[in-house]
Amino acid sequence: MNPHMRPRPSRRTFHSAAFGLALAALVTPALPARAQDNAAAVEALFSAGKKLMADGKVAEACPKFLASYNLEHRIGTVLNLADCYEKNGQLASAWARFVEARTLAQRASQPERATFAGDHAKALEPRLSTLSVTVTAPPPGLKVTQDGVAVDAGAFGVAVAIDGGKHDVSASAPGMRTWTGQVTVQTSGDHQTLAIPALEAAPVVAVAGTEHASPTSTRTYAAIGLAGAGVVAGGLGVVFGIVAITKNHDSNTGGCGVNGVADDCNAAGLALRNAAVSDGTLSTVLIGVGAAAVVGGAVLWLTGRSASSTTVGFDGRSLVVGGTF
Repeated sequence: MNPHMRPRPSRRTFHSAAFGLALAALVTPALPARAQDNAAAVEALFSAGKKLMADGKVAEACPKFLASYNLEHRIGTVLNLADCYEKNGQLASAWARFVEARTLAQRASQPERATFAGDHAKALEPRLSTLSVTVTAPPPGLKVTQDGVAVDAGAFGVAVAIDGGKHDVSASAPGMRTWTGQVTVQTSGDHQTLAIPALEAAPVVAVAGTEHASPTSTRTYAAIGLAGAGVVAGGLGVVFGIVAITKNHDSNTGGCGVNGVADDCNAAGLALRNAAVSDGTLSTVLIGVGAAAVVGGAVLWLTGRSASSTTVGFDGRSLVVGGTF
């Protein structure tokens, strides 16, 4: 007899002493270890589980048995794990482990263990709670999860054994809003159905080219920069205009108007007059370009959400604004 499987007194009144005796009688030396370096961990985890069970710490014992079993699939370990789940009120998990133990025992030609595990699985069946997840209108690419685990489409509408407690279900699909729901299942004999409704379409965010609707977008910054440059250019145009007027006035008093003819200038007056004309022309261009830039910036700002193209220019005589909206 394996010393790790000695029966311990149960602290739960609904388990008879016969279960412990039968379990101890069935446990024989374990299957060969898959890896020698796991042997110490397998034994340590199994012993920790047994001690926790003996101390009445059932909820803490189950993970120890599971960790030991994951390292090495011993029939005795999975039987203890199933017993732990049952005592912890996880009836569906207990039933599944007893069924697994029966299969392992049959493959190992251990009929007594197979019968023991099968009898306990059968005894649990009437007490199992179930959950059936249904889908009203499954969209393409539907993904359903239950407690974070994917649910196969073939399981939709099927009553599946489940442990008692709260269970979270979510459904998602491309282009659809994610739906989440929760259902509470009683420990024993509760049969619940959770219907996933038709998923709602997710809102569509329209994006035209590389433009964005945000007021802090590149288009908005360009509008501010263009308008600012227009103000500067217009200001310079005004300055050159004042300079032109001043030079023209100086030409009238400093070399033009000879013999009473306004355009009759000597060399000094002619130089001032030419400079005034040049500055005046530059003033006109700068003011025109500045005005075009200011208006263009305003157009970009106001039509940033809908304009696909906008052109602003100055042809030397008038302001030209064009675009498609």
